Amino acid sequence: MTGPMAIDRARIEEVQRLAAEYRREATEGGTPVEPPMPSGALFWIARDGQRQDMGYAAGTLRPEGLVLGPVYVRPDHRRSGVGLRLLHQIQQWAQRARIPLVEVSVASDNDAGVRFLESAGYRIRRHLMAREDGHGGRQR
Repeated sequence: MTGPMAIDRARIEEVQRLAAEYRREATEGGTPVEPPMPSGALFWIARDGQRQDMGYAAGTLRPEGLVLGPVYVRPDHRRSGVGLRLLHQIQQWAQRARIPLVEVSVASDNDAGVRFLESAGYRIRRHLMAREDGHGGRQR
């Protein structure tokens, strides 16, 4: 990563443009993904020294801990440490807030995302299964 970068908690208005980019990119691949701005989410934003948006993360507090997803970095800033810094700052925030667990959601076919998370120390704990047959996952 070259140049300064700041990771800050953000308001929903600050991440809307990045969330729209994430939505476009994710739907181009045809894979359903987590919502770009989950209901009740906490947000973090990464900006460069000129205060230009580089990426964001959304997280939802649950009884078991913080569930992150999505974690999005603009294509021109990938592989430069932005995602790692986002995760590191969020992990520090969670420790200070005494949140016992941080989980990250990633699409099962996102091999690069899985490798990135594994390189950051995350491990698969469970598999989340979904039905995409128009029944909302309910059996008849």
